[in-house]
Amino acid sequence: MAVFLGSLKGLRVGLNLALAIALHNIPEGVAVALPVYFATQSKWQAFKLSTLSGFAEPLGVIIVAYLFPSSLDPEILEGLLGAVGGVMAFLTLHEMLPLAFDYAGQKQAVKAVFFGMAFMSASLYLLEISLPKEMSL
Repeated sequence: MAVFLGSLKGLRVGLNLALAIALHNIPEGVAVALPVYFATQSKWQAFKLSTLSGFAEPLGVIIVAYLFPSSLDPEILEGLLGAVGGVMAFLTLHEMLPLAFDYAGQKQAVKAVFFGMAFMSASLYLLEISLPKEMSL
């Protein structure tokens, strides 16, 4: 949903969101595959289920493309992007960070959060400076 709505805002925004979500898909796939593998001892089953879970995003884009017209009012578009970002931030802080504290300890979890933020900021900055200036924001 975020990539589709961001692309309506401009190609540069859509590409930034696509990169961020693509990077997010790596640990998401691992988070799906590892428990399945350890429960079933089947690499194939783990691969199938993690791949299947990855199809939720393209399916979501198709659904959102039908629900929202491409000529969406800018205020509504920005509100929807803010809502999507808020949901992502809430899930990370409310669900994942406490688990990271439990399993890795507070210091390691906080270091990982800041490393992840720095990595995402650097990658988005590099994407920003590599895109042609004529792409609209």
